[in-house]
Amino acid sequence: MPRDTDATVLIIEADSEAVAEYADWLEGYAVRTAADGERALDALDTDVDVVLLDGELSDPTAEELLGRIRARRPGCQIGLLSGVSVGDDVLRLDMDEYVPRPIDRDELRETVARLVDHGAVEGAVERYLSLVARRRRIETRRDDADLADDERYRELTGEIAARQRQINTLLAEVGDSAAGRSDETGATSPDDVQTTKSGAGGPLYRTRPREFYGLWFLAALTYGIGDVVSTLYATVAVPGLIEANPIVGTLLSSSGLPGFLLLKLLVLFVLISVSVEGARQRERFSYYWPPVVATGIGLLLTGWNVRLVIGA
Repeated sequence: MPRDTDATVLIIEADSEAVAEYADWLEGYAVRTAADGERALDALDTDVDVVLLDGELSDPTAEELLGRIRARRPGCQIGLLSGVSVGDDVLRLDMDEYVPRPIDRDELRETVARLVDHGAVEGAVERYLSLVARRRRIETRRDDADLADDERYRELTGEIAARQRQINTLLAEVGDSAAGRSDETGATSPDDVQTTKSGAGGPLYRTRPREFYGLWFLAALTYGIGDVVSTLYATVAVPGLIEANPIVGTLLSSSGLPGFLLLKLLVLFVLISVSVEGARQRERFSYYWPPVVATGIGLLLTGWNVRLVIGA
């Protein structure tokens, strides 16, 4: 895949010779350099897409500086350059890729290109979710007939579809690139396969546990509890009210409450499995979309059920 070098890379490295060499290797990129943490933070702005951080920094430490970079520029991708053996302390750091040294020109360029690809996917996903949330807010306030004549709503829907195609294209390109690297290097060992699957930096539910448990707590409240309680109340406690979802209606009539709860558990199990696997591979799209989708569906179904109960 032709790689886009229209990106800004910030190299934070105490070794002046290494800085000059890395900057020369990254010809075509917009490269900034910094020898210490304070200069790095001064050079860090919204134009920076990738940070290459010297893992042996001491004042401040790479771990401290990494946290400050995340706080100031959450969207950038961070590669940790280190010649130290990977241990538990390194794997707990909130980085996107561990880059062992020594490293040659091709490896460095491929690492930066890969981080740029990941950043593009994350940015597209965030924009897509923002547009979907905006459309959902509009749909809750206006009826279908009104929306059908609204040109801005149609444009919003079209942009959502375009963003979805963009995400699919980016994911396919990243996948093709990974497959190409595997073909070029030949057969991989079991240890290499395991490292690729688990992802450098450890699973996201370990490096970012608050996000993982927070998102799934919301999903459990909305899809797990809100929808279950509101559905049962709407179909059981309100006389004459029929469940609009044919699958749920069939389950309630044939298998009762156990069948309905089993369906909910199965769906949650599948979504959690996808999210956990995405976290292990550090694929943020697969990590984030299951709880976000579950929460969105839960809010939609719960709101629909409450609306039916109030109107009954």
